[in-house]
Amino acid sequence: MSAAIDTAMVLAAGLGRRMRPITDTLPKPLVEVGGRAMLDHALDRLVAAGIPRAVVNVHHLADLVEAHVRPRAAPAIAISD
Repeated sequence: MSAAIDTAMVLAAGLGRRMRPITDTLPKPLVEVGGRAMLDHALDRLVAAGIPRAVVNVHHLADLVEAHVRPRAAPAIAISD
């Protein structure tokens, strides 16, 4: 029997070069699709799958990503810079 997945890694550190000029001032994970940030779509799917923790790696405009996820109740988030 395999162990349940309890932590996921969300890759959110790209520069978003192909999405410029939008990503000059907004990190790619915070670009909205369907009225919500792409990062929120991913994190909500983890919650729906029953994964209680996520590690979000950041780089480009990291402070904006960190501020965005700070108020989330679920999943529990650790930042990897």
